[in-house]
Amino acid sequence: MLRPDAEIAETLRLGWRPWRIAAGVTLGLAAATKWNGLYVMVGFGLMTVLWDIGARRTAGAVRPYLAVLKKDVLPAFVSVVPVALATYLATWTGWLVTDKGYFRDWAEKQDALPGGGGTWSWLPDWLRSLWHYETEVYNFHVGLTSPHTYESNPWSWIVLGRPVSYFYESPAPGTAGCPASAKEKCAQEILALGTPLLWWAACFALVYVLWRWAFRRDWRAGAIACAVAAGWVPWFLYQERTIFLFYAVVFVPYLCLAVAMMIGAIIGPKGATERRRTFGAVAAGCLVLLIVWNFIYFWPIYTATPIPMDQWRARMWLDTWV
Repeated sequence: MLRPDAEIAETLRLGWRPWRIAAGVTLGLAAATKWNGLYVMVGFGLMTVLWDIGARRTAGAVRPYLAVLKKDVLPAFVSVVPVALATYLATWTGWLVTDKGYFRDWAEKQDALPGGGGTWSWLPDWLRSLWHYETEVYNFHVGLTSPHTYESNPWSWIVLGRPVSYFYESPAPGTAGCPASAKEKCAQEILALGTPLLWWAACFALVYVLWRWAFRRDWRAGAIACAVAAGWVPWFLYQERTIFLFYAVVFVPYLCLAVAMMIGAIIGPKGATERRRTFGAVAAGCLVLLIVWNFIYFWPIYTATPIPMDQWRARMWLDTWV
């Protein structure tokens, strides 16, 4: 027989937690914005189940996996997936309540053809039309392989291998903000480039986060790693597709969290000596100041500010940025 505390830890129902329902709403909105929100929903869903397993084990459950399977998986699924689906459909309200949307009357037209609407004709017209619309969108995007000057492989995103240039002009001296004293044309560009030192620091931060999650069992590090993986890893399935660095915007906030966690480690734990924390604070402060300086340094190519051509060249740290 199980100990009383172990029995409680394995049989207690955790109930319908409001934060999971809120997560279902936000994940549904994410998927409605861009479909890779579905990967985030799967990643976060699995992560929360692992949290439940850890919580029951901490509470004393002898068989935490079995307990979670019996008590938690179904409520967790129902409070996230159907809520996300309902939220997703709600974003299509304008399309659903009118008859002028693209493909809105597709099912009706199919029913009017010889042979009717086929196997799925018993489903509501709006649902079949929406499914066809979504299928057409999916087929177009996964088959999009047209070469593009600024396309990039997801392997290169984390190091800013190939940013996208949205605007570039070379105003002559004395025009469009280019100083009249300039010896050659100026450069005026909007380059979708993150702050390089922040991104490159994030590369080391990700390694630290993975180490902390694997060897220290830090759930916060695991959450950050899960979010980055959910936003980044799925793109490796479409390496032949025309994709761009700006798709990484989905996991940029979590890269910043990884850097924040690494900075906290640099400063040192609470129980460290004063000397250790002083050196750590100085090192962390220097890193932050360098990142701030780096952002200011690249400000002209974020905002299309005309600068002399030699200054523009000085900011092209990698040949692939040109």
